Amino acid sequence: IVAASLIGNIVGPGPAVIFTVNVFMVPVTTSIGWTRGMFSAGLLASAVASPVMTAMFGYLMDRYGIRRVALPATVLYALSLCSLALLSSGSYWLLFPMVACASGFGACLGPIVYSKSIAAWFDKERGLALGIACCGVGLGTLLLPELGTHVIRSYGWRAGYLAIGITTFVLAFSMVALFVREPPGYVQRMRAVLSQAGQAAQPFGISTGEALKTRQFWLLAAIFLLEGTACNGILSGNFVPLLHDRGYSAEAAAALLGVSGLSAMGMRVVVGFGLDVIHGPIFSAIVMLLPAAGVGLLLSHAGAPAPLFVAIFLGLAIGAEVDMLGFFVSRYFGRRSFGTLYGLVFGAFTTGVGIGPAILG
Repeated sequence: IVAASLIGNIVGPGPAVIFTVNVFMVPVTTSIGWTRGMFSAGLLASAVASPVMTAMFGYLMDRYGIRRVALPATVLYALSLCSLALLSSGSYWLLFPMVACASGFGACLGPIVYSKSIAAWFDKERGLALGIACCGVGLGTLLLPELGTHVIRSYGWRAGYLAIGITTFVLAFSMVALFVREPPGYVQRMRAVLSQAGQAAQPFGISTGEALKTRQFWLLAAIFLLEGTACNGILSGNFVPLLHDRGYSAEAAAALLGVSGLSAMGMRVVVGFGLDVIHGPIFSAIVMLLPAAGVGLLLSHAGAPAPLFVAIFLGLAIGAEVDMLGFFVSRYFGRRSFGTLYGLVFGAFTTGVGIGPAILG
């Protein structure tokens, strides 16, 4: 389940929808005459669709189980990605529903589905299991932009979107269909718990309504909103164009973006292990000083190898985010309404991911 979750996370909405904007930015805008601001503004649709759909899919998976919800969503997610190949200069408005569908249906195939499965199976080493699984996001940040760059160079950007969509379907659908699931009888037990109230349900955690009354929930939502806006605002849509403007080739800039993905991948295991053995809030606060150091290097306009360290620092921070989200939601609120609460906090995070690139663009 952990290995399958790692593979499935490679083609989640972060790598497939958000981070590939970097490699499509220049060829798409050059081909159809849009500005970079116009193209990156499409991510605003993600900021609207992803939070709503993440919470909805979390609720549905709490009620009906992972596979009954995730498998149909996978088909629609892949088709939405492929539809971006149909973009044209005369239909700018279509960019927004296309990105909304890709991010919205992709929300079901993001970390929420794999974190829910792992939270159901693991307790003692939950942080490490989440960290290993979420390495797939970093791996996807490395592999999908490289795939897009290769296909764009050989066959054009429209073929690039088709390649991303087909790859997403093959990996996500197969992993969920074959491996990712809850323990036997888990869905039935959770349905019974959801119908209970008071002391009988307490061992499984608190309800959504009870969680919304806590200070921890709103702190988590605010933290991940700010983190998604700042870190992903730089890396998701603007890092490669920024390097391109500083004289880097498309391949070199994509390679540096890939370095951030490798950093994120390594950091996920470190953070997962650290959350299991060190006080979580203190450990996480120290990790989140790294992106500030990276932004300082950007502000200095230093030449090579400074952009390499910027990619590493930002990648390390992004590598920590999803691990921390799943860990804190499961530890503070339990498994009773994990999908719904994870979806709500992740929704705040994806709001930041959507508005960050547009603001910074």
